[in-house]
Amino acid sequence: MTLAYRALFRLYPRDHRTCFGAEMQSVFEEAAQEHRSRGRAAYLRFVLAEYAGLVSGAGTAWAVKLAGRGYLHDQHLARPAAVALPGEVQEAQDRLTANLTGLLHAISHHQFLKARVYAAEEQKAREELRLLREKYNIAESGDLV
Repeated sequence: MTLAYRALFRLYPRDHRTCFGAEMQSVFEEAAQEHRSRGRAAYLRFVLAEYAGLVSGAGTAWAVKLAGRGYLHDQHLARPAAVALPGEVQEAQDRLTANLTGLLHAISHHQFLKARVYAAEEQKAREELRLLREKYNIAESGDLV
């Protein structure tokens, strides 16, 4: 069953597999072991649900990636800037990072309703950060202009 899981996981974008592959595989194997102990029928239901979730999750991951949100590439926001940023800009960046982290976690755990909430909040945080960057004349990279 692990080989089938790995094959289906390859449907995800490469950057998603790189960031979350080990964690998702580990969670699957742990849950599979737990469901095996509940009997064959419970294990089979679990496996089928996981496989369906993988296919669905891959579709969501591709949709997010193709929508241009760059959810994996925005992780640079978590790194400290070379120039000290105004407090409200740093707070906005932290909110954006928290929403992106929540979005990624929800997608990787097939929690799609939660992912929608995080996606909406991420868009709000991104817009707020854009406005603050304009206000303080800060370039995308975090450097003062």
